Amino acid sequence: MKRFATGLLTALCATAFSIAQPINQPADQPLEQTNYQPVAPTPIETSTVAEPQTAPTEPQMAPAPAQAVAPAQPTVSQQATAPQAQSNEASALDKPLVPIKKKNPVSVGVKAAFIYGKFWGFKEMSDAYEEPTGFGGEFGAAARFGMAEGLQFSPELSFRIFNLSHEDEGVERCYDQMFLDLAFYIRGILGGGFFLEVGPQISINTSSEYEIDGSTNDFENIEQATAEFGLNIGAGYYITNNFSVGFRWYMGFNEVFPDVKYYDDLTKNDYDGAKVKKSVKWSNVNLKGAQTMMFKLGFTYWFI
Repeated sequence: MKRFATGLLTALCATAFSIAQPINQPADQPLEQTNYQPVAPTPIETSTVAEPQTAPTEPQMAPAPAQAVAPAQPTVSQQATAPQAQSNEASALDKPLVPIKKKNPVSVGVKAAFIYGKFWGFKEMSDAYEEPTGFGGEFGAAARFGMAEGLQFSPELSFRIFNLSHEDEGVERCYDQMFLDLAFYIRGILGGGFFLEVGPQISINTSSEYEIDGSTNDFENIEQATAEFGLNIGAGYYITNNFSVGFRWYMGFNEVFPDVKYYDDLTKNDYDGAKVKKSVKWSNVNLKGAQTMMFKLGFTYWFI
């Protein structure tokens, strides 16, 4: 009886041990599946950890794709921008160009001036005559060229009428003259439209007449110099860009009557009998040393 009980207990224990399963394994899965499940996540976990292990074996392969992909994005943007820039340039060229209005460096105008002047510098004014004084006027053309900032070159060509006179004891002597003046000015532009100018002048005597009490002086033989040289100094103001007003002072350098002798200085060689030779220039007034001085008030209108 003991042997039967012992054998039965042994058989039951063997049967229970053979069908026994681990605690963490589900009862409805076979053992083969149980052994495979823990291995399934292993490649996922080892893939992140295994990168340092594969990097040394192929060190150049990993950055290569990054270098190839990185410049790809700017390349696409440049290709996309280039046509857009070209299209913008083309559209800008298609538009008509608007010229920028610049101040013309060359101007041309007309001028006129009122003149008061006199002969001065006489070595010895004969008799009781005073220095001849008188009035005149000039008109002509002018130009101006921009040389530098605030600096201009301005040549002028003008026709001048200048009549002077003086008298003694009711006898009036007149000197009527016409000149062609050519002047060259250097003009400095100051603030507020004001300017200063200076320039030489060459005057060509085109006509001259001498009268005594309104009648032509055929008795004396007075001849004026063919040309005069002098200097102008002035100041002015641009009322507008096209209109300016100025005041000038002119001083002549050479004698007005260089070859005219005073009557008391004539010699025997100057006479032909009782009369003075026609070739001799002389006057009853001592005109030696006479020079021209003028004061001018002028206006200039600039067309350009």
